[in-house]
Amino acid sequence: MKRVIFCIVALLLLLGNSAVAAVLKVKTPKRVEISSQAVKPYIVTIQCKAEAVKVSASEQWLGIVGEATLEAKATHSVKIWAEPNLSTTERTAEIELRGVKSGAVRTIIVSQPPYLQSITDGFPVRMMGSRYDAESWESCGICSPKGSSAVIAMVGTSGNALTTTSEKGLTVSGMGAGDYFLFAVPAENIKAGEQIDFMCTMTASEADAPKYWIFEYWDAGRWNGIESELRTAQQDSSIRYSLYNKRFRSAHNTTYAQSFTLTEPIDNGCVKVRLRALTAGSGKVKLTGSSKYISLQILRYKDAPKVSDTRRMLFIGNSFTYFYGTPFMFKEIARSQGHQVDVVASVKGGQEFCEHLQLERSIEAIVRGGYDYAFLQDTSPNAAIYADTHDPAIIASCRKINDLTLKHSPACQIIYEHTWGCPYGDYRGYGSYERLEQLLESGAKQLAKELSEYNIIVSPIGKGFTIGREQNLPLLHTDNRHQSREGAYMKACINYLTVYRTPFTESVSNCGVSPKTAKIIRQIAEQVVLGR
Repeated sequence: MKRVIFCIVALLLLLGNSAVAAVLKVKTPKRVEISSQAVKPYIVTIQCKAEAVKVSASEQWLGIVGEATLEAKATHSVKIWAEPNLSTTERTAEIELRGVKSGAVRTIIVSQPPYLQSITDGFPVRMMGSRYDAESWESCGICSPKGSSAVIAMVGTSGNALTTTSEKGLTVSGMGAGDYFLFAVPAENIKAGEQIDFMCTMTASEADAPKYWIFEYWDAGRWNGIESELRTAQQDSSIRYSLYNKRFRSAHNTTYAQSFTLTEPIDNGCVKVRLRALTAGSGKVKLTGSSKYISLQILRYKDAPKVSDTRRMLFIGNSFTYFYGTPFMFKEIARSQGHQVDVVASVKGGQEFCEHLQLERSIEAIVRGGYDYAFLQDTSPNAAIYADTHDPAIIASCRKINDLTLKHSPACQIIYEHTWGCPYGDYRGYGSYERLEQLLESGAKQLAKELSEYNIIVSPIGKGFTIGREQNLPLLHTDNRHQSREGAYMKACINYLTVYRTPFTESVSNCGVSPKTAKIIRQIAEQVVLGR
């Protein structure tokens, strides 16, 4: 009999606990709906009566701003954030409220309608300049590049009041740690193991913009970083970052490129990437829209051969490097041929070697080290000036940048770029294409010869431009000075062949150049470098 009574008491206690769990004393809405963009935090009023309550979200696209524990006997305005719903169907999640003492639970259903009407494959994404849907960005912090089905969004997880404006790019003010730029590209069928390349240019418009950022991509149900590529902040060893963005006295953009491979397939979904702020900053930060910079590029390598080797390459240069993103074109061409290239670039308009040696970002890029190749491009006329005057300051700067490069990358092969002639400034003051081109070529060769202890290779880009000009190829931009997209492709092809020394295969990428013109450019590049 005692045993029966004991069992009955135990059962009553169990039922009592269940009853407590069923009647958590809070007052909340049963269901909330947030917008498909969800740029601003949504406020949910929660009244805690008898005990403190812990708040959590059931899905990674949804989160709680600030403290996760609410005090008892108080009314709270809880902010929740959500990513845009980049799918074609409504989705739901739960906000769980759990009593700290009782363990009793109540849930709030959160629903979110879709942002996309349909999935239309958005690869490749190639953004130059400021071709964004600025009106959409300014109104709701989410937009698509013009002519693309890709999506760019601002996601605020910190609860800060974010301001989105368009000022020669996509600008955000007031970011807190954890807020992020989200990039998504609709994809109809991506197989497991397929590689994606992400490339962008970011700049700090004000001194107090967030400095440290981490790159992450969505795969296997979570956000993934690339641990091997992370660096440690000097002033705070707890900060492990992918890139840093800083306002310099003279603007110097952050140029970033990263490859990643998906372990799970995507069928009628989106490839998602984010740049997440690790430190807060009220100042303006933007995805640049400066003329002829790569603003954003996201590529997939659907039919590319497997990677046969991986090499790390440094690009130091000026506008003759950054117009149309020649380092990124090099990376794209190499991957289409089965070579993986990890790119680090420091590019700033008009810079000579001596000026790069005074730039924090250029020094940081060189000192990072571990490079297999370094493409060093002095300001374009310097080779011609050296051939004409033998200015000792030019060769002295060459020695200094070579020494710094090899100090941190002892096995690195240094490559100088023999650049091209142009009509600008009466052919740089030399009066004709022929005279300028002759000086540029002889000057590059003289520098390499007089610096023979460095075993420098000269990439004969200027020779390719000369042949292309004779064939009326549009290799110059409308300013008759910088490279056009076709000129950038010529430069990238010649640089590629200078490294790999093998002809192009049929799978080579055109990098956005028309197939017919791209083929002619490749033939010229092979003629110049390989003698074919």
